[in-house]
Amino acid sequence: MFYEDFTTWNPYLGMEIGMTRWANEKTRSLAFAKFDAEYPPAEEKMSIEEMLQGYTINGAIQLGVEDKKGSIEAGKDADFLVFDNDLLTAEKHGFSHNKPAEVYFGGKKMN
Repeated sequence: MFYEDFTTWNPYLGMEIGMTRWANEKTRSLAFAKFDAEYPPAEEKMSIEEMLQGYTINGAIQLGVEDKKGSIEAGKDADFLVFDNDLLTAEKHGFSHNKPAEVYFGGKKMN
């Protein structure tokens, strides 16, 4: 039987692990994925700014769509998320629990 764990597709989980190199009791992941120590190499922790760039403009550049995606600029698609908290100052441990309050595609709010 094929089993896919879609919780690992959560970009906020990727950001949390990238910033902390840790999956603990605060992390939104399955119990078997949690550890009692940092993922090696611990010195490769990234800042929230680096993680956000990786999931936005740098991801768009890797896909070759940076002319339309990855940042908010005139002439781009206006796909963006609105959060009810500030991701730049959010707690790193537990960051995987963040969810957007609003989602916009092409400048239009999705319901």
